Amino acid sequence: MKSIFKRGVSALIGCAFSLSVFTASMPELNIDFQASAASDCVINTSVEHQVIQGFGGINHPEWTGQDLTDDQRETAFGNGEGQLGLTVLRVFVNPDKNQWYRALPTAKYASDNGVTVFASPWEPPANLAESGGSNGKLHLPQSNYGAYAQHLNDFGNYMKNNGVDLYAISVQNEPDYASEWTYWSSDETTNFIANYGDQITSTRLMSPESFQYTPENASWILGGKDGGKKYYSKILNNSKAMANCDLFGTHFYGTTRDWMDFPALESCGKPIWMTEVYVPDSTSNANTWPQALDVATNIHNGLVIGNMSAYVWWYIRRSYGPMLEDGSISKRGDMMAQYSKFVRPGFVRVDATEKPDSNLLVSAYKKDNQVVVVAINNGTSDIVQEFSFANEKLSQVERYRSSGTEKVVHTGQMELTGDGFFATLPAQSVTTFVCSGSVEADANGYYFHDTFEGDTSGWTGHGASDVLLSGRNPYMDAEALLSQNRESAWNGAEKAISSSVFVPGNAYSFSVCASYLDGENETETFKLTLQYTGSDGETHFSNIASGTAKKGNYVQLANTNYIIPEGASNLVIYVETDSGTNNFYIDEAIGAVAGTEIEGPEGYVFVEGDVNADGIFNIADVVLIQKWLLCAKDATLTDWQAGDLVDDDKLDIFDLCLMKRKLAKQI
Repeated sequence: MKSIFKRGVSALIGCAFSLSVFTASMPELNIDFQASAASDCVINTSVEHQVIQGFGGINHPEWTGQDLTDDQRETAFGNGEGQLGLTVLRVFVNPDKNQWYRALPTAKYASDNGVTVFASPWEPPANLAESGGSNGKLHLPQSNYGAYAQHLNDFGNYMKNNGVDLYAISVQNEPDYASEWTYWSSDETTNFIANYGDQITSTRLMSPESFQYTPENASWILGGKDGGKKYYSKILNNSKAMANCDLFGTHFYGTTRDWMDFPALESCGKPIWMTEVYVPDSTSNANTWPQALDVATNIHNGLVIGNMSAYVWWYIRRSYGPMLEDGSISKRGDMMAQYSKFVRPGFVRVDATEKPDSNLLVSAYKKDNQVVVVAINNGTSDIVQEFSFANEKLSQVERYRSSGTEKVVHTGQMELTGDGFFATLPAQSVTTFVCSGSVEADANGYYFHDTFEGDTSGWTGHGASDVLLSGRNPYMDAEALLSQNRESAWNGAEKAISSSVFVPGNAYSFSVCASYLDGENETETFKLTLQYTGSDGETHFSNIASGTAKKGNYVQLANTNYIIPEGASNLVIYVETDSGTNNFYIDEAIGAVAGTEIEGPEGYVFVEGDVNADGIFNIADVVLIQKWLLCAKDATLTDWQAGDLVDDDKLDIFDLCLMKRKLAKQI
């Protein structure tokens, strides 16, 4: 699949990578002062960048002739000792739908274990393609765009019907390179997305994945063909295409660090994924050291310079990949693992002094009260590095390191000094520091208070759903969090909470305000639920609070004394509905000290017979339903279900009779 030309370009640019700077490891306070001293590295968690969605690679049994084995799947996607901790899997969209089953075994395993699965096509079905593309091979005529959109949509449905929660499907793998597959111009892909993208409803639609992330004025690299960032600029400048494109994907072959920045795309509000690369080449063994350090540098540059939310290697099991053909993890795999095992989905990249030393690269990521710092030292001398935290009080720092002789080794805890710690970073090594913060309640007793003013505050979609900020229906201030594209009632909005803050066995106060505007129901019941892993290793669910809201109004889901179950881990709170899949909103989400009373809306209180929904049942309700049954023009029932005393899901004379009897007894 990869030609000599691609390998050559990758290797040439890989030489430039090896000249880049790096950052890594750290020790106790017995510092070797013969090592070079770097300037202070400041981690500022109050300045946030992109949300990280994961790290991974492709599985393509049609190309290699064999699938990953069960043991290899566990090594790739497990996160225990000696495992890679990958959280993204890319699969191939075979042009022949009768071959789609080949992608299922590994995709199903990954999906069942919480891994994000997405798909990429190389060419359309044979009956849709024509010869004569600019590459002299395949081309898709516009007359077949509709059928191609149906083909992609069918693949998404096939995967979901077979138990794979497919996250996205791209328009085309490397349409600009296309030596052996379908060529598309940037105008053609933009046209397809704008006019046919909305027909792909089974999953999200990803942009075409360009061969390299070249500047728009660098078409000479592709022999005069357009490609690279032109694909993305054309989409950005077409409102219909932009509306239909859910995320952007690109490849990094031959992509230098100074090409990776693309401010217009990074600020468009949609994530960017690096979906294929190998560095520095595909000809040398993946255990070659220190050459493998190029992988860590490429990941760093993609995340820090390119603001990528995902980083996906070419093939997972390959002689030059993160996993060797015998299923063992290579040194290149160690480089990925220094990120993938610790920077998990939902972490947010935060500000860090990127180059405190000329041979050092540093990046940092946070989630809840945890901060992960990755340091790459590509120099030939040890570096003594001070790490300080602008607004975090640390309680513990664990260190994990890979070098020429180490493979993601846990080297123990660091000794804290004031607002940070010192570390010696050995020459040619990568070190990951897992820093736990000491979280204390604020003056109001709040551990977190999420107002959703310009920030999702770590809330993401729960199940098949998305979240985004919205000014349409806030409870307080200007914005709320919208939960949309829900496929089931249990899908909604979730937030991971730390068990070091919300300690199992202890009680806490929780409150979330919820509302909805759309749908036929006059009321909706919301539930605030805790999902957690029990001591038995199984996933459990526990109701924290419930409440019913009238359409257009908020209800508070509150429990001032909820006890986190003993032995619970992997804590996630989420808001769901009792039924239906309508969009809903949440606002003012708070976790606090037990007993903390949090003000909020009262919500809807069901009163039998109260069809005008004024909170009481009286003669006015009887008169109203009587007029309604007589079809009076001024008779509108605010809550007809309250009048269904017979409980047969309809209103008729029998309900009126029961209401009159109820009123007589009340009087």
